[in-house]
Amino acid sequence: MKIDLHCHSNCSDGTYAPAEVVQRAHTAGVNVLALTDHDTLLGIDEARATAQACNMQLINGVEISCEHTLSGGYGKNKSTNKIIHVLGLDFTDHAQMHETLQQLQESRATRGQRITEKLSELLTLDYDELWQEVCTKAGNNPQAVGRAHIGQVLYERGLVKTVQKAFDKYLADNKPAYVAIDALSMERGIELIHACGGKAVLAHPTRYQLSATRVRKLIEEFAQLGGDACELPANSEPLSTRRMVDRTIAEHELVTSIGSDFHGSNMPWRRIGDVPTLTPEQQGIWQAFDLKS
Repeated sequence: MKIDLHCHSNCSDGTYAPAEVVQRAHTAGVNVLALTDHDTLLGIDEARATAQACNMQLINGVEISCEHTLSGGYGKNKSTNKIIHVLGLDFTDHAQMHETLQQLQESRATRGQRITEKLSELLTLDYDELWQEVCTKAGNNPQAVGRAHIGQVLYERGLVKTVQKAFDKYLADNKPAYVAIDALSMERGIELIHACGGKAVLAHPTRYQLSATRVRKLIEEFAQLGGDACELPANSEPLSTRRMVDRTIAEHELVTSIGSDFHGSNMPWRRIGDVPTLTPEQQGIWQAFDLKS
């Protein structure tokens, strides 16, 4: 059984419609898929209809932006505030989840505009033209605007050499055009997922620009707050990183999750269905789901 529990459609910052994401997963041989758009459930019904037509299983999913303060450093680095992504998987209470996330989505539209305003000042660009291009990238849905859309526009305008360079120079945390997003605390995010009947998974723990010590601390604190599982690092990451995460997951008695974090053409290096393999002693979070054999 091939499983991918982390991917995005154009309902958040992906480039393909939910139905096409599912079709691409089917082509890649995926049997069990979770569409985990950022702070929205809007693509799930469309994805489910296509999954049923393809004889695939679609797991209810979402990726929630959560605030968390990591402690344990020294001097000026004694604590650091981060936006941490927590996947909610296999939840059943759509109404409660949707209502809470809708408030976050409303803040996301405002955030996209504020980032665009900063960039227009930094790069002496016309704000209205830039914002219109960004909205077009997001399917004319301001609430769906993410930093990846903005990075794509900068790349297409020739202002940066790659989308990643847009993040490195302007869009990443604490860079000149960065704007913090309104977010639940990580503890509240985990509580929301559990209240809706789902499992809480720490997404890509090594992608928050943290030292190895702080990655281990993050996984530990996620477990202490009641989190259920930790996503394994991508196959492209060093083996030493994978082994460090494996040891920390085992130490804190979490189960594992796997996902490609597929976004589409704006991040072509993330291929749907390209997920890490569990070690023999690891347990997958999907073992708690009601899957067809």
